[in-house]
Amino acid sequence: MSSPWLSESEVGNATTAILLGQVEEEYILAETERFSSGVLLISPNYKPLNHKLIHYLEAGESRQMIRDKLTEFLSLDYHNPPVVKVSKATADCENFDYAALLTTIIQEIDTTLRARRSRNETGFLRQIQVFHNFSDYLRERVPDDWKSLGEHSLAIVVGAGPSLDATLPLLNASFPKPIIIATDSSLKALVNQGITPHFVVNIDPEKSFQSCSFPDYSPGYAILSSQSHGSWSDQWKRKKAFLSGRVVSEDWLAEKGISKTSVLSINNVGLTALNFANFLCPAAIMLVGMDLAGSGSGEHRYAKNTGRTHITLHAETYHQIPGNFEKSVPTPFFSDWRETSEACAKISQERLVINLNDRGAQLDGTTLIHPNGFEELRGALEENLKPFDEKNLSDLKRKEISIAGLTQILTLLATKCDQIWSKIPPDESSASENLLKMLTDVFADRDTASLLGDFAFSTMPQIVQGSKLSREELEDIVLRLKRLTWKLEDAILKTDSTEEFARRFILEKFA
Repeated sequence: MSSPWLSESEVGNATTAILLGQVEEEYILAETERFSSGVLLISPNYKPLNHKLIHYLEAGESRQMIRDKLTEFLSLDYHNPPVVKVSKATADCENFDYAALLTTIIQEIDTTLRARRSRNETGFLRQIQVFHNFSDYLRERVPDDWKSLGEHSLAIVVGAGPSLDATLPLLNASFPKPIIIATDSSLKALVNQGITPHFVVNIDPEKSFQSCSFPDYSPGYAILSSQSHGSWSDQWKRKKAFLSGRVVSEDWLAEKGISKTSVLSINNVGLTALNFANFLCPAAIMLVGMDLAGSGSGEHRYAKNTGRTHITLHAETYHQIPGNFEKSVPTPFFSDWRETSEACAKISQERLVINLNDRGAQLDGTTLIHPNGFEELRGALEENLKPFDEKNLSDLKRKEISIAGLTQILTLLATKCDQIWSKIPPDESSASENLLKMLTDVFADRDTASLLGDFAFSTMPQIVQGSKLSREELEDIVLRLKRLTWKLEDAILKTDSTEEFARRFILEKFA
């Protein structure tokens, strides 16, 4: 039979396919023979077939519904993207924008696969940082009491995009003292400009304090994620507070009664800083250096004044997104821009959000101000806002766990450590099948897998296809499991450093 496809992508080893547009029944059934994990038909009109491999989505659904369905479908094959086929029928359709829908599909696939690659590559690293920060996360989370800190004032969120070279010097101009929330990569630019931030945000497990700041420059309070590189927590010591986020181990703690913070760490440091600024309930928020798109061809991510211009991007795919002063600008971080733009649109319904920028990506809901128009903006701010009172930061309380709750959670964590050690064979020469069985047993326990968080999430797909793992790969997974368990035990002892608990922890078996 002749091909019904106007276009189709090529994906080696794909087990899923997405069919876009109206397709005859015989062709849909033929695709189920080729793609054993499933076929998704996206069409404005379809007649459902009684077939377990066929999934359906109405093409006219909302963008969020389409994203949700695509996310669900992409989970059917964790390792390979789906083949995407566009029906010839779409060429003659004048009532529906298939080109826009195809763009959305390709972007969702690209974003999902990028997130999976990142999680696979950094799952162990993220989990090591989670356990490094475990003790402080339990004792020093951001409380709801902070919600009024920014009342009647201006909050400035400082990113590190190329526009910061043009906008940061303007902040030394005279207008009501703002509350300044800096992203990690902006620190050197701020100190060189003589501006001291009140809060510094970091959520990245790979970005150390030393790579972003000068050795003795740790101003204000650090706002961290449980996945933040441990150097940030170590540098700020007691002047820090943690945000909850999309972290599996935190979900595990929440199930055990350790509630998450009201404000969350989301996606990237800039968006998290914006989210935190909004949480403080200021009268207005100003964004500087929040470009969400690189300069040049998209490869230049940082302003010169950050000292990070040597770090350039070499992405395979750049998405063209709406620009502030150009029709479109390139970015490899489509999901970062989309979530930030959506957040700005939502926040702007409650308070003014100003984007002070001379380039960059368009952010919905923001009032765009070019640096040339800053004098007029400054006058409006002087009339309507009050200076931020730094005395409000003199003795900030943190959200912590009760003594009874702490004892309970530490006992549970110690029990989990003992359970993991009981499954690991003492003989390092164990056969590969024994190592595989041991790992399968560890991760089969949902409670343990949730505690091990990103490490379990990134490792379990490999374990499921264990026959493809070499002995060296199995031994590496076992070694990482041991290192994580040791790190968790360190966190337990750090949280309760009393001699009584240490003696009990060392001498007793909890499992």
